[in-house]
Amino acid sequence: MRPILLSIALVLYSACSEGCSRPPAFDQPSQTTTAQAPPPPAAPGDPYVSWNLPRWVTQVLHDGGHYERYELFNGLNPYYQRGRFDDDDEIDIAVQVREKATGKRGIAIVHRATGAVHVLGAGQSFGNGGDDFSWLWVWRVEAREAIKDPSLRGRELLLVEKPESAGGMIWWNGAAYVWTQWGD
Repeated sequence: MRPILLSIALVLYSACSEGCSRPPAFDQPSQTTTAQAPPPPAAPGDPYVSWNLPRWVTQVLHDGGHYERYELFNGLNPYYQRGRFDDDDEIDIAVQVREKATGKRGIAIVHRATGAVHVLGAGQSFGNGGDDFSWLWVWRVEAREAIKDPSLRGRELLLVEKPESAGGMIWWNGAAYVWTQWGD
């Protein structure tokens, strides 16, 4: 039985050594072929943070000039959420950001279908959350059933909170994002 297993292992090893290649080292630039699309521009700061965002989000934030005013905030895990926040069936992204000039934190919600970016907080007042979401240390996506407002348009909403305190539900009403107080 052992010679058969050894033979199988040798066949697999030789097949892999001929057709497999090692992934590029982190300090080595990856080689792209002409068939691959160029990667989107990296966000300023830690490149690994922006690499974990879906490529289309990085591209939208870059093309819209948002990286000039905001930087990604990765002090909260996860630093971005996926959900169907607006009227369509596309997955949208909510990412934590910080305004460079003031250091105030907030959320940028990027709509997949339109490429629209909605910044909440980060120097712009939004509901009871104010203009600085530095209190935000818990957030998650909830189904629309979490709120019974008939004007809610998306399938999901963001629940944001300060630990052991109050928070809010952020949801799309068809034209803009709205804050509904949750908790104390």
